[in-house]
Amino acid sequence: MGTVLMGESGAADVPAAFWNLAEPQTVQTIHRLYEASGAQVLITNTFQASEPALARDLIVPAMAEVNRAATDNARAAHPQVLLGSVGPCGLAWMRRDTPEFRACRAAYREQAEALLVAGVDGILLETFTSIRDLEPALAGVCDAADGMPVLVSFVIDDEGNLLGDGLTIEGAVLWAEKRGAEAVGINCCSIAAATQVLPRMVATARTPVMVRPNAGIPVRDEDGTLTWPDGPEAFGRAVNDWVAAGAHLVGACCGATPQTTAAMADALA
Repeated sequence: MGTVLMGESGAADVPAAFWNLAEPQTVQTIHRLYEASGAQVLITNTFQASEPALARDLIVPAMAEVNRAATDNARAAHPQVLLGSVGPCGLAWMRRDTPEFRACRAAYREQAEALLVAGVDGILLETFTSIRDLEPALAGVCDAADGMPVLVSFVIDDEGNLLGDGLTIEGAVLWAEKRGAEAVGINCCSIAAATQVLPRMVATARTPVMVRPNAGIPVRDEDGTLTWPDGPEAFGRAVNDWVAAGAHLVGACCGATPQTTAAMADALA
């Protein structure tokens, strides 16, 4: 979503959550493009739509209003399954028994509640680089989930360790599952890292496994256009390997477009 919105606006500094209310038709159109390209699961445009994230980005409307609009925009595409995206909120904390931890946990709970009330089918905690960041997030979302699925996705380095704290993916998977995650995965890593690390996740996990790499590290052309090294064809070549390795949910992250989804859907057909 963010990559396509950047292409629409030409402005990388416009927060993606801003579009949910300011340009709902644009967000709806992008969701429809993904659905038409073969996506069976859509994800709300709410990665940075917690109260702290909205305040940081100077987005004035209430958090619940932004998340409801985002859910409505995605529902307009009539997805088979709709997951509410929740990313790191950016609040720091030192110990669990502090007001900072409770505030962080509450921020995640409140966003999850807003998404669930708006009508998502589950919550996706995505792009978490450390257990420290994930701990209040998973606790807060599970506070709100009331039986709805909670999925957790980590960012790893090329060796399969969490980018922020160095924990192995096996340790991260076990930690998340023990605390209520009903699916675990990796996102925003390279295609090569995803392909290499996925079998380790499958061997460890007791829950379904997700894989959603990014399209590589972008380069800005002379005219300011971002070019991503891994195009749709790279995902089309890799996706059957992921499924063969045991992935239950496959997709893509930063740099992906509806054409990326179409390439994977065609390869799996």
